Amino acid sequence: MKWQKVSRRTFLKSVGAVTAGAAMGGFPAIIRGAPKEILIGAVHPLTGLVAEAGQMSVWGLELAVDHVNKAGGIKSMGGARLRLLVEDSESKNEVGAMAAEKLIRRQIACLTGAFQSGVTMAVSKVADRYQMPYVIDISVADAITKQGFQYTFRIFPNLSKLIGTGIKGIMGVTADRPIKRAVVIHISEFTAKASFNIFYPMSEKMGAPWEIVKKITYPELAVSVASEVSHAKALKPDALFVNCRMRDAIMLVQEMYKQRFDVDGVFGIVASGLADPSYHKQGKLSDYSFNVTPWHDEVNPFAREVGREYEARFKKPFNMNGSHSYDAILVIADALERAGTTDKDALRDALRATKLVKKTSIGGPIEFDEKGDNIGAGAGLMQLQGGKSRIVYPSEFATARVVYPVPKWSERG
Repeated sequence: MKWQKVSRRTFLKSVGAVTAGAAMGGFPAIIRGAPKEILIGAVHPLTGLVAEAGQMSVWGLELAVDHVNKAGGIKSMGGARLRLLVEDSESKNEVGAMAAEKLIRRQIACLTGAFQSGVTMAVSKVADRYQMPYVIDISVADAITKQGFQYTFRIFPNLSKLIGTGIKGIMGVTADRPIKRAVVIHISEFTAKASFNIFYPMSEKMGAPWEIVKKITYPELAVSVASEVSHAKALKPDALFVNCRMRDAIMLVQEMYKQRFDVDGVFGIVASGLADPSYHKQGKLSDYSFNVTPWHDEVNPFAREVGREYEARFKKPFNMNGSHSYDAILVIADALERAGTTDKDALRDALRATKLVKKTSIGGPIEFDEKGDNIGAGAGLMQLQGGKSRIVYPSEFATARVVYPVPKWSERG
């Protein structure tokens, strides 16, 4: 990498900093040669089933990189600018692992990504093998941070935390009309199965009032969910608990409307499909559905300002994808600033000591526990109202009053 030019004033200022650093017993990184540009590698799905969500995450990364650079770059490294390199995982684990290796060969300082838990697990293994600091922006599987990885950190809440928050939220918003009978409908894939494997025992442990009268699954490439909806309707539940992707989520509510299948509420249990902008565009069909999901902090002025800029620039809503990816870059930039070097071990140690308060996602400050999970990671119970996701739980982040039970199909015009 090239050495950065410095003015006389900057040089003298640097000399002062060097003298101060030496007096404290150590030499700051600037005298070892600060890079002019710091490469950050990102692996995300830009093709495949979740390509749109992956692209929205990449936009969050790009926006944060721009903001860091406009604010003067990494000042402890002579104002070094961040540069983002993005590789497509194609929504495949093995492709994601190869993409991570390709980025590492390009001398990146840190990795981020990778959205799907299977891909993220594969990337984590590569990162640990190459001792490459890796900040996961989005991925939920608890297992990722249970592998003993030394260089992997995650800002997204894990499944257990998400579902615990979700159960509290569902019990809270339905307190005046508790759910007694519920049917579960979910896609037959890893994250959905893992979600409900946690949801069932956790509901019982937390004293949830509902009985799950039936668990219905459908294949990943299903072209219709008519028979599943018909089966559920016959059981006359108060509510549905679902986990589905965007295409399936749309099929589900279309079929419920077609069959005039009314329930008090449809609750997504960490259902990515219900957080997708294309689902939100279904109007009266998708309105009033709930979803347990991380989100951006709509009460926080900084997050609101970032959200406005994101939406003006990319013409897409600022949601959990853009927000957590944006925050991942803030975490990396903060660690680089404190480390003062791109040395992998120094950066890993700086990440371990993270305490980031200024961010866009809901929850407390970003701090990592011994496994690399974010202690402050938060989540909310969202409800679609007028085509927009509104936080209805917890109350400190709420942006709307809950509507429950939801209007019947015949009442929606």
